[in-house]
Amino acid sequence: MRSFLLFIGYSSYIGSVGDGLLGLYALWVLIGNNLALLNLSLNDFLAQYVEFIYWVKQVAFYVMPEGFANWLFGIPAVIYFPVRILMSLIIGWWALKKAAQLKTKNM
Repeated sequence: MRSFLLFIGYSSYIGSVGDGLLGLYALWVLIGNNLALLNLSLNDFLAQYVEFIYWVKQVAFYVMPEGFANWLFGIPAVIYFPVRILMSLIIGWWALKKAAQLKTKNM
């Protein structure tokens, strides 16, 4: 269980870095277009600017209810990425904290 929590914790932190880079790129796209694309949805951002990861949408529709996935991909990208980073950091912190607690119990 501890190994699983460590995996979740560190992958959440590493994923936050990737999300941060994507979020910065989305912000750069918006600034480059004089904020004209302020409502650029996550779906449109992935489809138009980072096509190589657009496959995550198919995965999302496979693992999430369709209505939720549609709602999620309709969120503006500049809102989605900061929230996702925050949630990943919280989950990573929690998982690493629990892994540390398991380590001290086993000693």
